[in-house]
Amino acid sequence: TPARSYARLRLEMLRAERDEVLRARDAGEAPHEVLQHVLAALDIEESLIDRTTKDDLEERMDELAPRQSAEACEHLASLRDVPEARTPDGCEECLRDESTWVHLRICMECGHVGCCDSSPHKHATAHFRESGHPVMRSFERGEAWRWCFADEVVG
Repeated sequence: TPARSYARLRLEMLRAERDEVLRARDAGEAPHEVLQHVLAALDIEESLIDRTTKDDLEERMDELAPRQSAEACEHLASLRDVPEARTPDGCEECLRDESTWVHLRICMECGHVGCCDSSPHKHATAHFRESGHPVMRSFERGEAWRWCFADEVVG
């Protein structure tokens, strides 16, 4: 349908726009505050596009599926309950440094809350590199997916 075609094309455009904003951020080409507002606007627009129809989900199945089976990851298979967040109000380092974040992640081993790789400082990934704790979980309301940094698997 035309609506489905529009939604598909607009989502592709949003992905390309987000990639360009992240490239500009990483290259230091624009002020952080401006890029943060642009990313927020992209997130809002993407959330307004209805992607929940059966046909849309079927078209996106390859994109949504993990690259590797989560059962093949010993780290995800051995998960226990989500630990208590050390800083439930936000990214531990961003709160300390009075910085901002895009999305939050929680370490499944120690409860460290860090910001995602779309955030300027990528504290969740930095925590993995420093601690070796392989699994984090989304710390966003309504999301329960997990990521193993060691095996690069969604679970």
